[in-house]
Amino acid sequence: MHRNRAAILFIGVLVSAPLLALYQFGVFPEAAHWLASRLPRLLVLPSAGALRQSLPLQYAFYTSLAFACAWLGMTLEAAWKKYLFLLALAFLVLLLTPALALNGLLFEPFSGILAAAFAMLIGVMVADRRDPV
Repeated sequence: MHRNRAAILFIGVLVSAPLLALYQFGVFPEAAHWLASRLPRLLVLPSAGALRQSLPLQYAFYTSLAFACAWLGMTLEAAWKKYLFLLALAFLVLLLTPALALNGLLFEPFSGILAAAFAMLIGVMVADRRDPV
């Protein structure tokens, strides 16, 4: 179990660091600006002002998703459970965007979904490498 913890920490950092770099280079802020222009057209927002963005919330969200998905990718036995988890997680993350927009907060879901998918994929690969059948 101690090796699994080290691998999970390594995978979480391995996924989170490039996503932080992508945020700093402007890939995900462009998606956030695109969402900020589209969400007021799709929803009736209670505040007349623009949506405010919380970067610490974004960073904490995709970092925690990376660690959780790496852990589940290494510990869940059945492959269908892993893919069902990713599908449900993507659905819930996409629903989180309009829910937070109704509260005046701009939330960009694409980085979280990307972090979850990469961490799960790497976790599955490490678990398969470790436990050959």
